[in-house]
Amino acid sequence: MPDLDALRNEALFAGALDPMSLRFQIVEYDKSSGELLSVRCDDIGFREAVETTAGLIGQRQDSHFCLQPVGFIQ
Repeated sequence: MPDLDALRNEALFAGALDPMSLRFQIVEYDKSSGELLSVRCDDIGFREAVETTAGLIGQRQDSHFCLQPVGFIQ
C-alpha cells in the first residue's frame, strides 16, 4: 500500500493542490491500445481512490489506471 502522507507531501512540495481536498474518479485504460475501458469510481476522496486503485492494479495487469480530479471538498 502506498504511503499516503508521502504522496500528499510530494504533491504539495511540487506546488499542486492538497490532494486531500480533492475528489477523484478512477479511469481505466488498456495498457497496449490506450483505449478507455471504464470509469471505476466517479467521486471519491484521495485516500479511498489510492486504496481502491492499489487493489485494482493487482487484479488487472493489462490495465493502466489514472486518478482524475473531479471536484473539491468544501
